[in-house]
Amino acid sequence: MNNSMLFKLATAIAAAALVAAPTVTLAASSSSSTSKHTTSSGSSAGRSTTQGNTTKHYSSSGSSAGKSVSQGNTTKHYDKTGKVTGKSVTQGNATRTMDASGKTVAKSTTSGATTTHKDTAGRTLGKTVTK
Repeated sequence: MNNSMLFKLATAIAAAALVAAPTVTLAASSSSSTSKHTTSSGSSAGRSTTQGNTTKHYSSSGSSAGKSVSQGNTTKHYDKTGKVTGKSVTQGNATRTMDASGKTVAKSTTSGATTTHKDTAGRTLGKTVTK
């Protein structure tokens, strides 16, 4: 899983939560397409598996939490029933995440291995550190 895919996934996770969150560390194996998500305290926050342009998301209990499908610089997000919940559009090092109606719900910018997630008022929702 490359940094661009992790960035898009982290953006989707931050936008879905829409709450202040602790730092999240994503650890991905270079030989695997599975990412494990943990909170800064080390507890499980779920996992994601990627095959081609589709990333499937799972909760910490292992149940389906939906999927994301990327095409070009746009990623569409779906809930576990297949309903579109929003999309993310990446331009340069910035990603804007919108809900199903097209309203911007979060913005993220990447600098090095750290992505900062903010709400539309500019408040920091959390950070993602990619290893």
